[in-house]
Amino acid sequence: MRKTLNISVPLSVTMAIKSLTITEHAYNALKAVKCGDESFSDVIIRLSKEKVGAAAKFVGALKISDKEYDDWRSSTKKWKEQFDKDSYRRISKN
Repeated sequence: MRKTLNISVPLSVTMAIKSLTITEHAYNALKAVKCGDESFSDVIIRLSKEKVGAAAKFVGALKISDKEYDDWRSSTKKWKEQFDKDSYRRISKN
């Protein structure tokens, strides 16, 4: 007759955890592409790998004029400045 012995060993795994604040729209979008018991972290990692891989195929493919580039840089800079102001204002309220 064969006997078995079950041993329980407490195991602690420390993982870095970051909290993210997302809109309900973003939450619903992530939830919609979540597969089975996949965690939201897994969803974000999967999507980011898919997007980075897809984008890498097109590096250098876009040909734009210097003016178009300058316009894009200018609008991006304005957007970032506004985003920074809005973020600072939200943080200052707390």
